[in-house]
Amino acid sequence: MIALYIIAGILLILLVVLTLEFSLLVPPQRGLPILMYHKVSDGFADGLTIPAGMLERQFCHLRAKGYQSLTFAELERYVKEKSPLPRKPVIITFDDADQSFHDRALPLLKDYRLNATVFVPLAYMGKTNLWDKGNDRVMAPETIHELATREKIEIGLHSFLHRSYDELAREDMEEDLDNCFSTLTFYNIPFVKVLAYPYGGFPKKEKDRKEEMKNLFREKGLSFALRIGNRINRWPPADPYEMKRIDIRGTDNFFTFKTKLKKGRKKLFS
Repeated sequence: MIALYIIAGILLILLVVLTLEFSLLVPPQRGLPILMYHKVSDGFADGLTIPAGMLERQFCHLRAKGYQSLTFAELERYVKEKSPLPRKPVIITFDDADQSFHDRALPLLKDYRLNATVFVPLAYMGKTNLWDKGNDRVMAPETIHELATREKIEIGLHSFLHRSYDELAREDMEEDLDNCFSTLTFYNIPFVKVLAYPYGGFPKKEKDRKEEMKNLFREKGLSFALRIGNRINRWPPADPYEMKRIDIRGTDNFFTFKTKLKKGRKKLFS
């Protein structure tokens, strides 16, 4: 009898650990998962860099399980028409316009017939990720133009100087957006008026500043703005300027990816 109690106790502890670490008892969430990637490597992995082989396995899973990759232009139409989403929607996003998107992610997207949106920090096109004091190449304007026109990759805004919107006053936000719009227009790059907050930063806790920012977004015609949040978005969205994205890391294993895709997060309280 004591042995049974011990076994039951061990199983209970295991269940608690699995629930906390992998959201085991949390059911899959209905709605819209928006996946966030950054750089793609030949084999190196870290929080911002995913190996191409791992990315291909994830894309293969999306295709095999019947996910339909949407663009934000399509999503805007769904909102305006008050239409339901497809049965298994997903949006794939890449931040920072790293050259590795063109070299490694684009061929995989084409192979698996998936759409994607690239968020560009526009002051750094053709340069490097100087905001991180790094030397990773950012795609040139000509490359981004080709993506948006010939490859039908959606282009969005990742601010002009990759500055957190939590640090900007309203007039600075307006200047930032105007610089984004004018730069994209100068290079004749088609784009959607969707902003991915750099670092996921915006005035979350300051109600007046946040409302001021959202009023500016409405004036400028922004359709959506994306934070991080690691949650599945409900449909219709409660706030188009606080759409949540799921951080897909190169250090995630495949089980973690599948858990995030279905539930938004791996850990119960993350």
